[in-house]
Amino acid sequence: MFAFAGGPDAGARVRPPKPVPAWYMTATNVTDLIRQARHNACAFAKLQPKSSRLMLFDFGAARKYRDGTFGANLGKIKRFRNSGILRALKKAAQKYERCHRRGSATIAYGNTNSMPRYMNKEDAFEAGLHQAATIRRLRKFQHRQHDYDHQSAATGGDIEPGWGQPGVTKALVRGANGASPYFNFGNAGGCPGQPGAPGCHNGWSLADLGEVSVGRRSRPLPQVYRPYEAVQWARIQRRWDGKFVFAGVTGAPIESLSPTESWMTLRRKAQNVRRELVSIRDSGTGKRAAAFSSRSGAGSLGGPMTGATAAHVEPRPDGFFSTSHIYPLRNEWVVSDHRRFAAVDAGADPLDPSTGVIGIFRQNYVDVTQTQRLVRVPGAGALRISRAPTGGTRSALSKRGGAELRFTGESGVSGTIHVRDGTVTLSEGR
Repeated sequence: MFAFAGGPDAGARVRPPKPVPAWYMTATNVTDLIRQARHNACAFAKLQPKSSRLMLFDFGAARKYRDGTFGANLGKIKRFRNSGILRALKKAAQKYERCHRRGSATIAYGNTNSMPRYMNKEDAFEAGLHQAATIRRLRKFQHRQHDYDHQSAATGGDIEPGWGQPGVTKALVRGANGASPYFNFGNAGGCPGQPGAPGCHNGWSLADLGEVSVGRRSRPLPQVYRPYEAVQWARIQRRWDGKFVFAGVTGAPIESLSPTESWMTLRRKAQNVRRELVSIRDSGTGKRAAAFSSRSGAGSLGGPMTGATAAHVEPRPDGFFSTSHIYPLRNEWVVSDHRRFAAVDAGADPLDPSTGVIGIFRQNYVDVTQTQRLVRVPGAGALRISRAPTGGTRSALSKRGGAELRFTGESGVSGTIHVRDGTVTLSEGR
């Protein structure tokens, strides 16, 4: 039990919620997207607590495609249309029901506001409408065809000022949040409260963030990775003219705040914080699920994929790390085989632009885990990957050696990042 000093519930003894995982969908084809969704849903179901929780799938940046269809694109790995996303969500619903043990789940179709420049406000609004239509079809599948009593559905967005302009983003959210709950699991990048920041990124205001978080059916589930982010969201809440209730918190296990500490910190700084807590990276849930399967004799919760991603550097990435971790983002290296996925993002620390940052994100499709690591290079400035393996995946993901990527910083510092263990070797003489 935890006691809080100050805040609306001063003196109250409160047990924080257990974190549940949220998932990046990194498959390379619809068949694998369905497999990944099924495996993730089962891992979620077997270890979730006895309460109603959010099962969040992040499919990447919202997209309108040239043929007039809509969908999402994670890391520019694969373009998925909403028809394929709906198939994956339906299979997740079926698998959740089969693996269900306790509690209930809201299955959420999440995307981001990292939209391409060719998408205007009308395109973004229509993309949101199609996202909402996908969820209406999922709810019909859940309730009318199968009468799944332990689940529901929602839309959501990783809305970050650093990824897009406020006008286009608000149009996306208006389209998506009319027919079901909409969870904003983004941040308030650059806004007052962030040390050294001149103002919200890309011309955003606190009112804009309030609108995408609580307008219509939106519910704020903000990223609170560092203590100052709780201060930012408390200010947004105070500025909002109306009732502002947090659904909970999005956390990550790599920062100074663990997911549980993130929830407690926001609760100390703000009012009306409900009991949802998702971790956009693995906080041990996947490993516990794998151990559970081993003890029960059920084998691994996941399985291999049919496709793979050739190793390559993406010059204009959407990124696998929040702008709370890396901003600006310069480029990214991506690779996957049938069992594992890895992405390496290069840029700068948003709190100290003189510090370069490399983020290493990994998924294991068989164990159903995802982890991340941040490596900081003080004095280097924003980093850029300058040389990296391309093509084949076996050597790049080898457990014995692993990939080595060359990087350069804006200050002239250069070196090598060893992806397997996250160590950095600077160039000779530095």
